[in-house]
Amino acid sequence: MTALSGCQSCQTKLGLPVSGSRLGAVHPASPFRARYTRMHAHQVKRQVAQRTYTSCMALPSNVDGATTISAPPKPSKEVSVPADLVPVSDLLTVPGGKGRAIELKAGQYFKVTNTYGEQVVDFFGFGLPDVKKEVMSMYHSHDAFGRLIPRVGDSMVTNLRRPIFTLLEDTGPGVHDTTVSACDQYLYQQQIGVEAAKEHDSCINNLHTALGEIGHPLTDDPDHYLPPSPFNLWMAVSLKNEGSQLSWDPPAEGQKPGDYVLFKVEIDCIAVMSACPHDLAPYINGKGGPRDVNYQVFEAK
Repeated sequence: MTALSGCQSCQTKLGLPVSGSRLGAVHPASPFRARYTRMHAHQVKRQVAQRTYTSCMALPSNVDGATTISAPPKPSKEVSVPADLVPVSDLLTVPGGKGRAIELKAGQYFKVTNTYGEQVVDFFGFGLPDVKKEVMSMYHSHDAFGRLIPRVGDSMVTNLRRPIFTLLEDTGPGVHDTTVSACDQYLYQQQIGVEAAKEHDSCINNLHTALGEIGHPLTDDPDHYLPPSPFNLWMAVSLKNEGSQLSWDPPAEGQKPGDYVLFKVEIDCIAVMSACPHDLAPYINGKGGPRDVNYQVFEAK
């Protein structure tokens, strides 16, 4: 690997120029290497911050502003939805604050509907036959589609870098999150105390319960298990202070009851949804608190 290759890789992913970098002229063993590395990192950070937020995050147009967009982001590539989709499941419900899991087959289509318009859904995926070996990974997905928020046409991938879900339709403003962890008992212990947290549902508890109910437990010790990061549907998280600080925002402007996302299922897998039970701040699930969401499976004729 050349002295500049790692830097070129980062700049290429960010869409920044790579030619003429002074860092490339500094030998890796030079005592000035660290200084130039810091200077270069600062320069890259400034260039990223100066870009519009939409190009980087597919969220708001102002880094320091609220999560508002003038129009949904453009698809990353052209996709088509079969005109002859037929339901192969009933219209199913994830009760507000609870979780549900469902087995899916490659080639099916999976629709999740924000029935009341403001509910955050922590969305997980696990490859079959062994859910302990393959899981939808936001970290690997960032590499796959080159941004923090997927657009129509993008595929979420697993830790084995295989596509698991491709986003075909998004009828809302396109505001979702892939950076924030799912809520768990330890978060609620910090927020409401140890005893109260014992009675409070969490997305991590919902994940384990839902998988256990369909015969695919992840672990015998959920309290000491590192869970995957979820794809947080309809959760508004933006960047402030030149991109160095996360901001939890209210539901995005333009988000409405009945908005849905439609995925193509790329491999045999399990989808898990938690209608996030967080009820301690209105910026998570709006003012209505945890609400039901709906989901349904389709196939093409």
